[in-house]
Amino acid sequence: MTYRTLTSALLACFASMALHAQEITFQASVDRNEIAVGEALKLTIELTNVASGGGMSTPDMGGLVVAQGPMESSSFSFVNGRTTRSTSRSWYLTATQPGTYTIGPSKVSVGKGTLETDPITVRVAKGAAGGGTNAATDQAQRRDPNLFCTISLSKNKAYVGEQLIATYTLFTRYRALQPKDYDLPKLNGFWAEEVDLGNESWEPQLRTVNGMQYRVAVLKKQVLIPLRSGKLTVAPMTLNYLVNASIFSSGTPVRIQSNAAEVNVLELPAGKPADLIGAVGDLRLEVTAPKTQVKANEAIDLSIRFQGRANLKLIDAPQLALPSEFETYDPKVNDQITVNGAGMSGSREFQYLLIPRHEGKYELGALTFSYFDPASGSYKQLRSQPLTFEVAPGDAAAATNGGVPSKVDVQRLGSDIRFIRTGDLQLRPKGKFLFGSGAYIAGMALPPALLLVLVLWYRRRQSRLGDQQGQRRRSADHVAKQRLALAAAALGKHDDGAFHDALGKALEGYFADKFNLGVNEVNTAMIHAKLDAMDQGRTAQAYIDLIEQAQMARFAPLVDKPQRQIYDQAMAIIGRIENHRPA
Repeated sequence: MTYRTLTSALLACFASMALHAQEITFQASVDRNEIAVGEALKLTIELTNVASGGGMSTPDMGGLVVAQGPMESSSFSFVNGRTTRSTSRSWYLTATQPGTYTIGPSKVSVGKGTLETDPITVRVAKGAAGGGTNAATDQAQRRDPNLFCTISLSKNKAYVGEQLIATYTLFTRYRALQPKDYDLPKLNGFWAEEVDLGNESWEPQLRTVNGMQYRVAVLKKQVLIPLRSGKLTVAPMTLNYLVNASIFSSGTPVRIQSNAAEVNVLELPAGKPADLIGAVGDLRLEVTAPKTQVKANEAIDLSIRFQGRANLKLIDAPQLALPSEFETYDPKVNDQITVNGAGMSGSREFQYLLIPRHEGKYELGALTFSYFDPASGSYKQLRSQPLTFEVAPGDAAAATNGGVPSKVDVQRLGSDIRFIRTGDLQLRPKGKFLFGSGAYIAGMALPPALLLVLVLWYRRRQSRLGDQQGQRRRSADHVAKQRLALAAAALGKHDDGAFHDALGKALEGYFADKFNLGVNEVNTAMIHAKLDAMDQGRTAQAYIDLIEQAQMARFAPLVDKPQRQIYDQAMAIIGRIENHRPA
């Protein structure tokens, strides 16, 4: 065999080996094709023997929800002269509803051609839906599995006047979430009372919904009292958020809308008692009169107190059937009512002032009031002890006791008398004139002088306004203090989220104004570039640490420094930057 023939054979052999080693494959696979609702499967797309797999497209998940991913990995091997290079991308997928789902193909460009994976069919069986889900939660999760809001009612059927609890709940899987604005739901046909949730709205533990974990916050709670029968609706609530915002990103705007909640309101049963006071719930009655033996024209205090768990704020003052010899005034209302997550409870007291005008013995009998009890679906009557007042003859010289006047019309007296004016009438001596006096000369010279000062001031102001960059630098400290004032106000209210949000905006805005930058240009490299010359970078690093700590603390409940110390440190750093004079 000649040298040329040997060389040709070797080249052909190596070419065959290289061609064999560079065989390209592109395929998609799942670890299982059948799962239950809430369970997860792993989808993997693998490309072999291509230098880079960055061109792989993300397939259409066909309605499956991405629980985690994508995760990328690559490998390289050389075994027995065979070279293998692979790049893979993986996702963990789950489903919120049973059914059959098809994962679409992924595509990648190789050379002048395009490779495509085969579709994959996954069957999802009905499973245990964790987290106490309901139809509203499932429907909202299907619209957006990463961020959604629901409105839930404690009852779907109630009587007119019966209280129920509306809860507005937010579910999120985003690490960073910043609220922007919202539209409150319209309430038509309800009396609403807000429930104070305090400062803690986020639940301490993650909640699982159809196999997916969420951070959950109760945005709002209301006690709703239906005022009419029929089907009443709580309209949807619309919210706008920025998700995944940070010092280096303004975040992505997301708009979500909750479900509408409905309740079937029943009219109160027929046969309403004549003494019905409009209360619905569970009530007790207490009637007290400290004095039952008085003289004519002396005041009697009568207290009627309703207490329990009911629509107390809708109870009107009872009408008393009093003898004609008694004079009465509109009652004073004393409320001790609590509104919380369990509803409205407490007491409403009506304090009447009665004045008997003539002596005698008056038997008012027992006072009765009826209310509706939704638990039993029936009317119940409250009854007091019988009331009897003994009125003795009053004093002839006094019309009332205790300064309580009789009811008389107000009369106008003395409307035809005009009083003589007294005091300093500001008279001046005869023959004394203003013209030519010192006050006259000063008054004539003052307007031109003020006009000249105004012109000079205006020119200086226009010159300063023309220098926009200088104006921005000069006002940076003032604007930062205004923003820090918002942080101080939140600090006083113990509102952690608002404090760190205001502090971060103040620091970013001050640096941008001080060095004529856009807010998006405020980053670690720029802060070092502008502040490293002050003290070998110590101030720059402290400034960066403060911004990052404020950014992280907006979403994490734990911080390593007291908020007051963080606020004082921010004020001190801004003061050092303002006082620094470049060499």
